[in-house]
Amino acid sequence: MGINHYFCIMKPLLSIIIPFYGTADKKMLERCIASIRNQGMETEDYEILIEDDNGKGLGGARNIGIGKARGEYLLFIDADDYLFPGMLAQCMVLLTQHPDMISFGFQQVSHSNETVRSKEEATSKTYPTGAAFMNEHNFMGTAWRHLFLKEWLLKHRLVFPENAYHEDEAFVAKAYFHAGTTIITNLTVYAYYQCPHSILHKQDVTNRTQRIQNFRQILTDLKKYLKETAAEASPQQQRALQRRIHFLTIDYILQLIHNHYPLLGYPAALKELKKHQFLPLPNEKYSWKYSIARIPLNLFALL
Repeated sequence: MGINHYFCIMKPLLSIIIPFYGTADKKMLERCIASIRNQGMETEDYEILIEDDNGKGLGGARNIGIGKARGEYLLFIDADDYLFPGMLAQCMVLLTQHPDMISFGFQQVSHSNETVRSKEEATSKTYPTGAAFMNEHNFMGTAWRHLFLKEWLLKHRLVFPENAYHEDEAFVAKAYFHAGTTIITNLTVYAYYQCPHSILHKQDVTNRTQRIQNFRQILTDLKKYLKETAAEASPQQQRALQRRIHFLTIDYILQLIHNHYPLLGYPAALKELKKHQFLPLPNEKYSWKYSIARIPLNLFALL
């Protein structure tokens, strides 16, 4: 579509990019837009870009939006999700620190007009770099729970993989790798709608196979990116991205399970990971979950 719902003469602070194409539900889109209007922000402070993928998938639609956006910061929203009232406006106050990235909270919802369940006091923590955060935390690699400084994205040529599932994982990992000032807040901004008809809930064999293949490609691409940037990357950046690759290796195995990969195919899948040096996983004290997961994976990889 490429429709601007708001045209601002002055440069807006925020560009909100919503992919919408194919047989997507227009009522969901209307709900999404209404939730943006319900943030209490001045209309000149933001623009909404609704983008068709032009046959390039979700990542392609987002890349088109990045190219058209006039805002200083970017927010990606999926058309079937929405924002909790007033929460984005609260989050945007943190932009006065001029970070490269802000990560905020989300809540899974099953219908419209749900309220935020968390009763925690709003907090935020500022990291000098995204790598500093990535070195200490595992995280959900979804683009829609972040605000990104557009100028910085363009500087590092950060774009989404196109025509692929899991396009967020590569994009977000590279974003943290390059980010300077990074703010993490627990403000619950985003309502992640669980729709049984969404792309994530399709269970046919073709989609399952493609999800697995695309996730495997993400691992390969990030490992290649780590090697390509080794000369100019700091030790902290290298450790952070390597840490992320280790966690995504575990997530890849979970993708095999989630997508009902044939049990007889697991030895070959593990052998392939070992061949390309994703396994064995190193004895790092990242987290207790990592420490538990690495033991059986490394044992199976030896068989």
